[in-house]
Amino acid sequence: MDVNAILGVIPTVTDGDHVKSQFYFTQYYAGYGFFGTLSTLTTDTMYQVESAMRATFSVVGAPVALPKSILLNGEGWTYLPCPYHTGRGLQVALPTGVSFMDEDQVKSQFVFATFYVGWGWFGTLTDLQPGAGYMLKVHGYGGLATFEI
Repeated sequence: MDVNAILGVIPTVTDGDHVKSQFYFTQYYAGYGFFGTLSTLTTDTMYQVESAMRATFSVVGAPVALPKSILLNGEGWTYLPCPYHTGRGLQVALPTGVSFMDEDQVKSQFVFATFYVGWGWFGTLTDLQPGAGYMLKVHGYGGLATFEI
């Protein structure tokens, strides 16, 4: 979906507001719209939005088809979407195909959890919620991971 079609119509969008994904960004210029390397929004990642004014908006579209594969960054943080239609517990919501190791972390804007081999995930983040974005840091694993049905 085109960034300007989704975000450019928000009445409170202000000069300098910007959106970034893991690798791309776009910034709003009054009278011109959003410009930058991020031109479309997808369900493959989460996005960080910095806005001078509060706004609430919804994006309506087809449900995300599961299973859904994503590429994990082996060094640093991977931006994760929540492709589910309802909240799911962290133990089953995170993508499969990953061998989690001690001190791997997942976080949202406000809460986080840390993984401990033999024990699982511990922290204030207990589930993934639709409409929210997450960041996952895994030690040394980079490759394909899948959100299951």
